[in-house]
Amino acid sequence: MNADVARAGELWEPRRALSLSQARRRTDLVHLLRALFTIGAATAAGILIGFVVASIATSGQVRADVPAVGVTMLNPRFDGANSSGEAYVVTADTARRRRENVSIVDLVNPRLQTGDQTTVVSREGVYDRDLQVLDLKDDVILTDASGYEFRTTTARMFIRENRIEGSVPLRGVGPIGEVVGDTYEVSDGGNRIVLQGNVWSRIDPDARKSDKGAR
Repeated sequence: MNADVARAGELWEPRRALSLSQARRRTDLVHLLRALFTIGAATAAGILIGFVVASIATSGQVRADVPAVGVTMLNPRFDGANSSGEAYVVTADTARRRRENVSIVDLVNPRLQTGDQTTVVSREGVYDRDLQVLDLKDDVILTDASGYEFRTTTARMFIRENRIEGSVPLRGVGPIGEVVGDTYEVSDGGNRIVLQGNVWSRIDPDARKSDKGAR
């Protein structure tokens, strides 16, 4: 009986030693994996923090360099009506919405047509759809139903009020004469014109008589 126990003890001791060795190796592997995981997490956190800091440092420059514009539209059309209920339409070759305010649109070769046959064109324009204000510049030409043509370099159109004003010289030529002024305001579809500063006009008497006779 003692011999059997001794033999059993001899068989058990190597297995126990082997198990302890395996346990130590597993413990060492777990410690290594934990260390690698900790290093990896710290590295990732460092990269993330560095990216955030870099973004904060450069955000002001990026915001200043990127133009505040949106999507470009081809052949846009904006319809509406003024305070008198007369319809108007604003068209252009292209339109580009501004990101900071999508109601403001930059136009190329804008054209406005009103219900009383007044037409205004220019090379550039900015249209505020909420306020119904159209700012025009570069070779602005206004033509009204009576046959007058007004030329200037800039104009602000208050479409809702059917009024145009500008602080630059205006020259108008029509069936009965010519007018010039340093500043101007055109309202009532061109029927009322107010000029200020170096105002000059030329009236053709014969044309005026024929105009009255036609009426």
